[in-house]
Amino acid sequence: MNPLDFIVLLVVAVLFFFAARYAWRHRNHPCGGDCSACPYHRDCQKKEKK
Repeated sequence: MNPLDFIVLLVVAVLFFFAARYAWRHRNHPCGGDCSACPYHRDCQKKEKK
């Protein structure tokens, strides 16, 4: 394997890490996250960042 192969593997590993972290942090949201189209957007318990 040459150095370019290791760089590609590293990039894929980093992208996988961030995808897994995002999925783990957003695992309890029952909706797709688009509150404007949701009929229950007024009752949503999603925490908003301030």
